[in-house]
Amino acid sequence: MGVVLTRVDFRLIHGQVMTRWLTQTGANEIVTVDTATSKDPFMMDVFKMAAPKGIRIKIYDVDRAVKAQRDGEFEKNKIIILFKNVAELKRAIDAGLRLDSIQIGGLGGGPGRKAVLNAITLDQKDLDDLLAIQAQGSKVYFQTTPDYPSAKLDEIAAKF
Repeated sequence: MGVVLTRVDFRLIHGQVMTRWLTQTGANEIVTVDTATSKDPFMMDVFKMAAPKGIRIKIYDVDRAVKAQRDGEFEKNKIIILFKNVAELKRAIDAGLRLDSIQIGGLGGGPGRKAVLNAITLDQKDLDDLLAIQAQGSKVYFQTTPDYPSAKLDEIAAKF
């Protein structure tokens, strides 16, 4: 029991990729940490409907996620924690969330972003935040799906 995967993916709960990570990890609960989504009842319903049958869904803001971890709620099930972006992940870690390992899976495109591994992109702010997170003790790596190889943050930063 406990956190089996922490992933940053701008799509959050989405189709085949999430189904593959659920199968790979054996998770039975997804905790999405996204302050905007936690305040939007319509989007909360959308994400709950998008989850595979039998998977519990919780959507928290940063403060609620930190409290849940402190209260031992993350130890009751096999949990995947999802973040929509690096900025929210950084806020959560700065607020006290403790994560051993963080997978970067998809950050979307846009101006100033550079493809660093498959379809994963970064901008300088994301890279700086991820380096700061790693310096605080979390292992950060990049991987799109279970069958693709992963890359360590240091390898990505060296090529950035």
